[in-house]
Amino acid sequence: MAQTYRVFIFLTLLFISTNSVAQDSKQEVLNVVNEFFHTMEKKDSVAFNNLFLQNAYAYSVRQQGDSTLVRNSILKANSSKNTLKERLREEEIIIHINKNVAAVWAPYDFWINNKHSHCGYEVFTLVKKDGYWKIASLTYSVNKEGCKK
Repeated sequence: MAQTYRVFIFLTLLFISTNSVAQDSKQEVLNVVNEFFHTMEKKDSVAFNNLFLQNAYAYSVRQQGDSTLVRNSILKANSSKNTLKERLREEEIIIHINKNVAAVWAPYDFWINNKHSHCGYEVFTLVKKDGYWKIASLTYSVNKEGCKK
């Protein structure tokens, strides 16, 4: 009986430890995504550009009539004079991690000069390189209608 109890305690502690590590990794990934928004808003181009793998790409997807328009660009700091603000809707964030690859899927809202511009969904793909999570790509939809403001 004592042996069974020890095995049960061991397995319980192992499960708690594994779950804790997974939550820590998810928080690390989410911290990088939140830093993306923070550095964009603060126009800190050095910190912003340090969040990405070399040659990281962004893909913008929007509907125009019956057509789907896809634009891509290398992710880099924006030199816009406008005030930009973007936030994920935290209650709907989904994070998946497999070793050194992570994906963050979430709805977002975007403001230009404190006026709501659009909303959509974003998918950040991150890679853990040299111990740090870096954004490899960003794909997002752009919707002008149906936004929660």
